[in-house]
Amino acid sequence: MTHPTDCKICGMLDATAPEDVVLSGHHWAVVAMQDVPGMLMLIARAHDNGIGSVPDAAAAQLGPLIKTLASRLEADGRFERTSVIYLGDNAIHTHFMLLGRPAGDDRIFDNAPLLARFGHKDRDRSRAIAAELRDACMSFAANRNQS
Repeated sequence: MTHPTDCKICGMLDATAPEDVVLSGHHWAVVAMQDVPGMLMLIARAHDNGIGSVPDAAAAQLGPLIKTLASRLEADGRFERTSVIYLGDNAIHTHFMLLGRPAGDDRIFDNAPLLARFGHKDRDRSRAIAAELRDACMSFAANRNQS
């Protein structure tokens, strides 16, 4: 995609100090954020319309990259857990925040804001969506096994 001059993520990547760059790959960039130890932003290089539109090659790298980053954050005991947050409603790049939680610290998130979203329950609709996703996952698994 093009590099719009008003893309705040492209601008941020261009302005990131080399010492804060963890990875500058073809599909993903990873930068240390806000001078907070263990706080990383994982950014899709291509402009997109959210996680569902990330190119297949980038998607194939996503899981292994998150696992590598989290396992390295936790490897020496400085962080006992890594939280991964999907961000992307406010940018044309899919991006994730990884937050290492130091040993002994309280959990980074509590569920109160998340639980507030559950005010409009609809079991039938929820199960219908689950069935559609299940069908898609079975097709995905079948296609992966043929490769």
